[in-house]
Amino acid sequence: MKRLSLLIPAALVLPLALAGCTAQAAPGMPKDCTPAGDASKSVQVEGDFGKTLKLTSKTPLKAKELERSVLIEGKGDTTAKDGGVSAAVTLFNGRTGKVVQAIPETPLMNDAQQLPNWAYQAVRCSVKGQRVAMAMPATDLANGQPASSLGIPDLKDGDSIVAVIDVTKQQPGTLSEGKLLKKAEGTAKKAPEGFPTVKLAENGEPTITIPKGVKAPTTLKTATLIEGKGETVKPGDRVYVNYRGVIWSTGKEFDSSWSRGKPTDFLTTGVIGGFQKALEGQKVGSQIISVVPAAKDQGGYGPEALQQQGHKADDVMVFVLDILGTVHEG
Repeated sequence: MKRLSLLIPAALVLPLALAGCTAQAAPGMPKDCTPAGDASKSVQVEGDFGKTLKLTSKTPLKAKELERSVLIEGKGDTTAKDGGVSAAVTLFNGRTGKVVQAIPETPLMNDAQQLPNWAYQAVRCSVKGQRVAMAMPATDLANGQPASSLGIPDLKDGDSIVAVIDVTKQQPGTLSEGKLLKKAEGTAKKAPEGFPTVKLAENGEPTITIPKGVKAPTTLKTATLIEGKGETVKPGDRVYVNYRGVIWSTGKEFDSSWSRGKPTDFLTTGVIGGFQKALEGQKVGSQIISVVPAAKDQGGYGPEALQQQGHKADDVMVFVLDILGTVHEG
């Protein structure tokens, strides 16, 4: 699963450091969010929520230390400790008011190990629908080094940076292993004619057999093999599954959480369409079979990506997935 590394030097080019929260505290709001200051309080912007913004405040804006102010209040609980957000960020030179960098909506996990300190502090104090203004010395961008060392045009030593973050979504938290089903459980269903057959071991591990003399489908095909009775998986949920994948033409396994000995989790919006369409709308406890052609518009990786993974460009993949738990998006 691809881990997004936005808001770190490799992606942002700016190792920023952020300040915390003000205004009315949301449920679960950390008590140590950085307070507002004169600079962050004076920030004014124009632009649609979640898009690149224009700074309309009187400049220069100057901060001696990290500051944070809420420009638009959000609703709901503060981001879970094991969750994250999706956010759009616009960075401004506080002296000139010009945009330093505009970052489109991107997922950010509430994890100090994955994010630089400023981004982590922003996420941990955030609420969905909130617009937050931060002001900070430009030297914070350079980890204490002169601002000129960053190579940002027209950014001078002594300047400040203003960052405005629009929190568009809250990502779901996690489930402990003890809260997951061990295997799919519910009402058995018969797969449509022409689908691979699935035989289950006592622990639920599937063996997938490709039907002889049947051509692989050229469009995405899914079917429910076991209909569960748990919560319904929604778009953007964090889903826990055990799965096995085989290639239609050979019947050989190419990927399996069963073989690794434990379930895996991911956001439904962060995987190939063949997975996403197989999971969204299904109930926890269900077992789904998904036959995924190579083409991206049919839920696959695409011919080029398949070849990069060591497969043939037209390989059709077959997945059997047990849905063991889900956490809804905030």
